[in-house]
Amino acid sequence: MKMKTKSDSLPIFIKVIYFDEPTAQDYIDIVNGGRLDWSKEENKERAAKILTEIEAQAESGFNILNFIKASFSGGVSSNISGEISKMLDTTLKNTLLTDYISEAFKDDNVRKFENDGVYAPENSVSMYKMYSSYLTIVPKEQLPIDMEKLNEALLGERGYYAMLLASEKTPTCVLRFNIKAFKNNYNLADLSKMKLTYYGVKVGLCNKEQLSIEKEFELKTENTKPKPEDILDGTTPENDFLEVYDIVLAGVVCE
Repeated sequence: MKMKTKSDSLPIFIKVIYFDEPTAQDYIDIVNGGRLDWSKEENKERAAKILTEIEAQAESGFNILNFIKASFSGGVSSNISGEISKMLDTTLKNTLLTDYISEAFKDDNVRKFENDGVYAPENSVSMYKMYSSYLTIVPKEQLPIDMEKLNEALLGERGYYAMLLASEKTPTCVLRFNIKAFKNNYNLADLSKMKLTYYGVKVGLCNKEQLSIEKEFELKTENTKPKPEDILDGTTPENDFLEVYDIVLAGVVCE
């Protein structure tokens, strides 16, 4: 598992599998000390470039300034307005992606996991999520339980799912994915079939046992400090804990 240094060249992502846009936007806002001030000269140039790109995506002869004037006078149909809005949204998201890569790459607080695979922990909610969709092809009357109710009980409003790194024989890290951040119709199950570069932020620690369905919902109230008998026999309970990283970006990087 390699980590990039500031002296290395900026990576080129040739395919994006996963991008948590709200988290990336928050990060860029923090780096910039707030949302971009479009009155600054360098940002005026960026705005002009964005508008030029929109004009290029639209039909021949389209002029963004004329469109804005027509919008104010009510002379633009809802269909055309909707298409331009989609172009603007796509262009701004592409700008957010490149801004995030540029800033996060040089930030040591953003962990980079390069060219690695992931898999679902055994008997975990993530593994259940990956296989639950296949159970829907089985007729309800052939199943001993109501799968829809079971899915609702286990998955519910859950947003994040944990995976482990394939390169680690003994897991040290947990990578968590926002189920809503997958791009281009990819899903959680697809991750186990690919080797990707991941950008993530450490958010805490967890015990490997807590990744199982049985243990995940237990509240751990006991003191986690090592007991005297543990110190005497050489065991270190702290080593059982895994670093948890929330992933912001995952994709294929040009080698």
